[in-house]
Amino acid sequence: MDTRKQIQLRAKAAVNGGFVINDVPDKNVPGTFAVSDTATKRSYRVVYHGIASSWNSCDCTDFRTNGLGTCKHLEAVARWLSAAGRTPDPKLPRNSAIDICYIGGRRLRLRIGQTNSEAVAMAAMRYFDDDLFAVPGMVGELPTFIEQAKRLDSRFHVTSDALALILDERDTLRRRNLAESLDDSEIGSVLRTRLYPFQMEGIRFAFGAGRALIADEMGLGKTVQALATAELFKARRMASSVLVVCPTSLKYQWKKEIDRFTGSDVTVVEGHHTVRRTLYGTSAFYKIVSYHTLANDINALGPLRYDILIMDEVQRLKGWNARIVQAAGRVGSDYAVVLSGTPIGDKPEELYSALRFVDQYAPGLVRQQMAGDDTGYGSVADIRQRIRSRMLRRSKADVAGQLPDCINRVLPVPMTKEQQAVYDENKTAVVQLAEKWRRYSFLSEKDRKRLLLSLGQMRMVCDSTYVVDQRSRFDTKVAEAVQLVKDALENGNDKIVVLTRWERMARIVGEELEREGVVYSYLHGGLPPSVRAAKATDFAADPAVHVMLATDTGAAGTDLSCASVAISLDRPLGQAMAGRRMACIYSPGRSVPLLCVHLIASGTIEEAVNDADDSGCGVFDEVFDGVDDRITLDDDKLTLITQALTGILGDGQAQSVSVPDASELMEAGAMFVAALTKALSSDEATETLLNQFVVTDPATGRTEVRIPVAGRGSVAAFLASLRRMFGQDKR
Repeated sequence: MDTRKQIQLRAKAAVNGGFVINDVPDKNVPGTFAVSDTATKRSYRVVYHGIASSWNSCDCTDFRTNGLGTCKHLEAVARWLSAAGRTPDPKLPRNSAIDICYIGGRRLRLRIGQTNSEAVAMAAMRYFDDDLFAVPGMVGELPTFIEQAKRLDSRFHVTSDALALILDERDTLRRRNLAESLDDSEIGSVLRTRLYPFQMEGIRFAFGAGRALIADEMGLGKTVQALATAELFKARRMASSVLVVCPTSLKYQWKKEIDRFTGSDVTVVEGHHTVRRTLYGTSAFYKIVSYHTLANDINALGPLRYDILIMDEVQRLKGWNARIVQAAGRVGSDYAVVLSGTPIGDKPEELYSALRFVDQYAPGLVRQQMAGDDTGYGSVADIRQRIRSRMLRRSKADVAGQLPDCINRVLPVPMTKEQQAVYDENKTAVVQLAEKWRRYSFLSEKDRKRLLLSLGQMRMVCDSTYVVDQRSRFDTKVAEAVQLVKDALENGNDKIVVLTRWERMARIVGEELEREGVVYSYLHGGLPPSVRAAKATDFAADPAVHVMLATDTGAAGTDLSCASVAISLDRPLGQAMAGRRMACIYSPGRSVPLLCVHLIASGTIEEAVNDADDSGCGVFDEVFDGVDDRITLDDDKLTLITQALTGILGDGQAQSVSVPDASELMEAGAMFVAALTKALSSDEATETLLNQFVVTDPATGRTEVRIPVAGRGSVAAFLASLRRMFGQDKR
């Protein structure tokens, strides 16, 4: 929206505002008025010298931040004087002073009064330009000039907001000098991970700025840079508390990263409102809260204050209601690190929105630039130049030489309560069946099939309840995947691959992409190989198709290496299978790194397998390889799987374990009798059976009966059963 429209909105608010205006006689400051707002019961001090005067002022927040040089209170005074037939007093104060001009941003300026005006002007030449605005590099030295000016003019004055700006600039200069003096070893020591050179640069930038917008492209480690900045402030004893505000789905990703990379304590603010009230005040260095929870709490708690504020995915605020945005703006802090992978998008207005959380005065710079043409949009490059001290942005191409060929990012995603209920039901069945096999070395064919079915449904519901039943639709991964696609497109990535094990999951993601107007192609196992190959070729060549949605079977054997971003919707069971999934996309020696984002359902088998593979180097590859394609399980595979499941799902000792019931025992007994009858049906069959079990050692002549078993564990379980049967085991 352009400047004219913004001023018109404030003029309209002046008409409808219900203001009470009174003169404030002040010999030192002519044209002073008190404006009371009958609705809010607040009063404001207004100085008005005429509609075109740059010396007008109001102490309201809007005047100081909008960059327009006016506000509804000034517009109300102008109307009030006009209605009374009065003209504004154009006279300026007699004394010299430093104040702030808020038009188009925030700039210190000097007003030269009538006392020793020539001497004051001479003293100011070093510190102020020809228009009497402070020279940026000299702001830190203004206290020296102020002392000189007060000796020349005893009534020399510095307004309170100007003094605050001078002190803030001096602090910023000290921080930046300190940041430049820090060596890489000190910065690199604050986290338990290796930092890339560009991340070191980002940490120095944020530390020096104090309040910074890190707008790196997705996958370049904005979280790590924010945490390292906070830890650096902590190490320098400049901060003792951090509030992390993020989307609900990212709360536990932040907690996991904090636990992994730092030694600081962390609290997630959630639960009943009375519990949350206590959690905000805990001694933990980090508190994590979602934007929605903060919006619910801020009115009851009042403005919150922390040493450091970290805001993640701030670009999502543009899609939320004003209540959430206002709540985020009411968190006070000395320092701030605001993170956004897509701060500008198609319009500079989005940059305006992100900047206000870093510097409430910076949007005035953006608005002034946006007013450069009739549309209200200025040059994005010009805007970046104006706010370069607050914002840092790098793309993967900018830092490609510092990165590996493939960047893997794990994104934990919470399940809904409906998903959790289905997951827990199937997990109980799996744990019981695994424990039953471990204890008795017996599972009927029905139980073996149920184990595979329950294991499969546990994995399916990690994506969506729709994948399990095709009737309900409860999930969070779909929305996260679509948001990731949109973010990647806004960052200029024109080829994105979305992969999943389940055709049903691909279907609902495709529906959501269509709603967003995203053009995509689709590969699934039902297509002939020639068609899949042709689709892959067209995807690489067609600039109109940005997304390839593919199942594992659909993508197998194709070449999708043109993609710069891959989104994996579900975790294969093992590193080998995960590698096969990515084989169609990743090729070593890429000029621009491939970003792979893996969506992992928090607190599930997906997370357990991912964590185990990270530390165990493919420990489940042999166990789970090919499980998805099995109809039933033989004893060897069943033993391996139940042992693995016991490790990743829990011991199972606390679970109630079902023993073989009468029907199962009858089934097993009948199968045994039938097999034995067949084996003894003739002399030849009986001889064959004897040859399988009876072995004679030719060296000693000793004859033994040897029975193949599933493993030592199955024999141990059998002996344990005998001990209990004969009362030797008191458990």
